[in-house]
Amino acid sequence: MKKADKYLLLILFLSVLSFFANIWDISIYSLDEAKNSVAAREMLQRGDFIVPTFNYELRTDKPPMHYYFMIFAYKLFGFNEFSARFFSSFFGVLTVLITFLFSRKVLSEKVALLSSVVLLASLHFSLQFHMAVPDPYLIFFINASLFSFYLFYKKNKDIYLWLFYVFMAFGVLTKGPVAIVLPSITVFLFMMITHHLNLGFIKKLKPIKGILIVLLISLPWYIAVGLKTNWIWIKEFIFKHNLHRFSDTMEGHGGIFLITFLFVFLGLLPFSVFVIQAVKKALKEKYNEANLFLFIFATVYVGFFAISSTKLPNYTVPSHPPLAVLIGYYLANSKYSKSQTYSILVFILITILLAVGAYSGLKNEPAVSDLAYIGLSFLFLTAFGIFALIFIKNTKRMIFTLFIGSFIFNLLFFYILFPPIDKRNPVMQSLKLIDKKKVVYYKNFNPAFAFYIKTPIKEAKNVKELPKGTYILTRKKYLKELEKYKDLKLIFLQKDLFEKKYTAVLKKQ
Repeated sequence: MKKADKYLLLILFLSVLSFFANIWDISIYSLDEAKNSVAAREMLQRGDFIVPTFNYELRTDKPPMHYYFMIFAYKLFGFNEFSARFFSSFFGVLTVLITFLFSRKVLSEKVALLSSVVLLASLHFSLQFHMAVPDPYLIFFINASLFSFYLFYKKNKDIYLWLFYVFMAFGVLTKGPVAIVLPSITVFLFMMITHHLNLGFIKKLKPIKGILIVLLISLPWYIAVGLKTNWIWIKEFIFKHNLHRFSDTMEGHGGIFLITFLFVFLGLLPFSVFVIQAVKKALKEKYNEANLFLFIFATVYVGFFAISSTKLPNYTVPSHPPLAVLIGYYLANSKYSKSQTYSILVFILITILLAVGAYSGLKNEPAVSDLAYIGLSFLFLTAFGIFALIFIKNTKRMIFTLFIGSFIFNLLFFYILFPPIDKRNPVMQSLKLIDKKKVVYYKNFNPAFAFYIKTPIKEAKNVKELPKGTYILTRKKYLKELEKYKDLKLIFLQKDLFEKKYTAVLKKQ
């Protein structure tokens, strides 16, 4: 077996090990995971593959691509946590593989290996591909699309050009217009900076055929969902979930523009501590068009969401593969310098702060305060940072030490550290107390209940007429309204993990 094939198999093995780690034993609890997973199940149950719903009410948040993959997994493996996340993890593996193959083709095998190492060491990157949400699919399609464009630019083979448009179209079916806008800006800037923004090169891109490909793949579903919902889905998706998210803060996810850069930096730890050196090297070597393209790619994504009013850590993850390649290129061609020592010292400091922050966060969370010691597990990374500092003048050993420490920590996180915390969430705790066949809700409820109850949760519009033995899901803020009903007994009240809301369950006596 060739050395290159051995590296590819190694990356494949490590990717599967990381992205599929314990996806079956961590509950579907977060709001986004619950709503997306349930929406896919309801489409399958109703036999309607056009209109997404949550709790059988119209859901306008996202297009259907991830629902289709979840539905396929439900058909294969049944309705469970593993099925909901299976293809998210699968696309994580694919994303690392295309990053490896792309960087090997345009740069070198060593850069490809180190780029993959950067991604596989990142806990945040792995977390993204553990989630039953559309982002794992979008991350893959965006990178596959732009990598294909660059290969077309270098190889002048039409197959890459068609793949560029096809993957872009799949991105539109995953998260909407953003999958056209940001790749287009990236290509435009690259063409302008490399002096290819001319009629001749634009003709080579066959834009009319490209637009037709994108429309033929993505437009039919948008038309169908528009017709079936009297265009309500289209209006809400475009104006509320795209334009409004960009222009106004939604769901409290705001902050200054610098927070976006912090998301990226923390998200790519440990190797993001070398990102400044990597970017400097990329800008210095202006003749290296691959690095220039990757820099523009990453800058467009980080910059766009830095100026967006709504800010979330997952928005910029499509920038992680190009940044990983830039960091991989730097590491592959670097010799020891004092700046590397400073970088490792920064990593050690950050891991200590993460340990203190995680300990404090868990200590102040009533349901898991006794598990606060788990937060100190980040000191495991601190120890490997110290070992990396010892090996700082041996680049290979330093890189290996950072990688192996982070990769092991990631596995420990999913198999040992996080599960005890997850099991304390209010949904898993309260499900033990209720009869799933006798559940309604009052005004609002934790969406994760819908995943586990598996049947429509009806709204209690007339509490007085509910039969005895009925369980009412609601929020703490509505309990005062229900005090007048003397036959209701509060049987459960707990703060949602790391949220301000409280989950409440009452029983009709």
